[in-house]
Amino acid sequence: MNRRWLSWLSLLTVLALMLSACGTPELPAAGPAEGSDGGDDAAAAPAESANTAAEPAAAADAGLPEVPRNRTLIMAGLGGEHPGAFTDVELFNSYAPGLSRSGFTQACTEGLFYYNMIGDEFIPWLAEDYEFNDDFTEVVVTIREGVEWSDGEPFTANDVAFSLNMLLQNPDLNYAGEIIDTVKSAEVVDDLHVKITLTGVNPRFIFDKLTFHADLGVPLVAEHVWQDQDPATFNNYDPEKGWPICTGAWKLVYTDVQRKIWDLRPDWWAAKTGFHDLPKVERMVFLPGMDENTMVQLISNNEIDLAFSFTPQNMELAQSQNDKITTFSSEPPYGFLDWWPISLAFNDSEPPFDNPDIRWAISYALDRDQIIDVAFRGTTTAIKLPYPGYPGMKPFIDSVSDLLEQYPTTEFNLDKSAELMTANGYEKDGEGFWVKDGERITFEIITFPQHPSTTPQAPVVTEQLRRAGFDASFLLPADFVTRIQTGAAKAFLWGHGGSMRDPYATLERLYHIKHVKPTGEAIPFTNLYRWSNQEFSDIVDQMTGVAEDDPKLKELFHQAMEIWLPELPDVMTIETVILLPRNTTYWTNWPSAENPYVHEGFWHRTANLFLVELEPVE
Repeated sequence: MNRRWLSWLSLLTVLALMLSACGTPELPAAGPAEGSDGGDDAAAAPAESANTAAEPAAAADAGLPEVPRNRTLIMAGLGGEHPGAFTDVELFNSYAPGLSRSGFTQACTEGLFYYNMIGDEFIPWLAEDYEFNDDFTEVVVTIREGVEWSDGEPFTANDVAFSLNMLLQNPDLNYAGEIIDTVKSAEVVDDLHVKITLTGVNPRFIFDKLTFHADLGVPLVAEHVWQDQDPATFNNYDPEKGWPICTGAWKLVYTDVQRKIWDLRPDWWAAKTGFHDLPKVERMVFLPGMDENTMVQLISNNEIDLAFSFTPQNMELAQSQNDKITTFSSEPPYGFLDWWPISLAFNDSEPPFDNPDIRWAISYALDRDQIIDVAFRGTTTAIKLPYPGYPGMKPFIDSVSDLLEQYPTTEFNLDKSAELMTANGYEKDGEGFWVKDGERITFEIITFPQHPSTTPQAPVVTEQLRRAGFDASFLLPADFVTRIQTGAAKAFLWGHGGSMRDPYATLERLYHIKHVKPTGEAIPFTNLYRWSNQEFSDIVDQMTGVAEDDPKLKELFHQAMEIWLPELPDVMTIETVILLPRNTTYWTNWPSAENPYVHEGFWHRTANLFLVELEPVE
């Protein structure tokens, strides 16, 4: 047995003892999905009865006609939310809190445009095109002719203008804040053209707000239905009226706490106009969040076709029981690359983490290779910057390669870690932990009770830090979201829901000084690190008006990273790679590394792109 395996076994033994000592229970159902900006604390609560949703295919008891199994697509787990049961049984209001991603957001609601983040492809859908004015302060969107709502009414520029103006007039609605920040007005030019006047120079407006990418993008609603409703209380549910109303290819036919069922609409506008063939999926069944072990058995028994992300161990188990279960790729890291790279983050406004040297010392203490091998069985990769390794991001990441040589964010070097600590007046006590002025650096690392990219690495990261002299522990509390948002969590494992094709979104959304609030005041998934640097933020402000294909953007990005890298607001760890089990018993033409027409995150808004492409096994 070689030294590397001995090291692994030693670490695993220590981790087992730590878990036992911490009294860590079996991990509950997943919290907020890794593709989202977070969610309600309640989403992290364990399911009371994960098995209640284990019989999804029986449509008879729902009073529905039977559909062949190879025309029925069954999905379990969503993005981890609503564990055990849906709490939004009759809620289909895109602008209301608490809406689950169980068909309405991704199969019923369509986008003006889509973006395939793994293939770097921009796809016009409900709209054909858009055109900015010369200074990017106005944009005219051209609506695709022939688009219809599910009740047969035309989808026009009136619906776009109405939706945006309604959000402007109702600041408490979901999505209102981001529209108020960016849109001055929306006016109809004619049925197929809407003119949107922006609050300032904004070449990214169409992509950021009106393009469905991963779980982002502002949904639109039907003026002829919503104009007489209170948008804050309207649930968009009345089966006799055909509600929920939407433009997608499927209509709701059943909803209860255990499942939501959507059947194909033969009169879908895209099939009528020749824009797209009628999908082969005649029925979709969405099941709520549930225990991962339950999903392993369901998919192994061919009772479901898709499940929320598995750990490598459970993926191996499922595939050993059913050779029809596949993943995005047959090569490491096997899954698809998500937009949520993970870091060990801190409340940078409070000591000792307000000192960049301490953050760098912690970075040098982490062995990313060991984290990847032990926690993820080699199914992910390390990250150097807070960006996913998408094709659109690569040119920007490459443009700062000189800085990354100077500031090696993934280097494991205990000597450098110790040098930084001693240079800052720390010394080790009798137990080997860093102490200054009689006080140890002691902290808890907070993260999800269950999440495929953060929870598995928590014990590994903790043990590595302890070996390097940091008195660290980890905690998986139900109120982890509140702790992180308010700054009560001094250290936490979290992801970066930001950029996909240029660096601006991450820098502006996650690191700009304007988002910082004092500890105790909640920050809504923006600068959770409470890192404040005015010079950096001024550079980001300059980037706002620079288009992604303008060479000046790389120059400004380089300037921003000249500040960000030596400061290192948070410590990079790994990419989020989603190991999503797909069952090929009944369905084929899944997205893959060889055919990356989209990723198969079925809880994301972009799921529509693969739902309309699946082929049945005859």
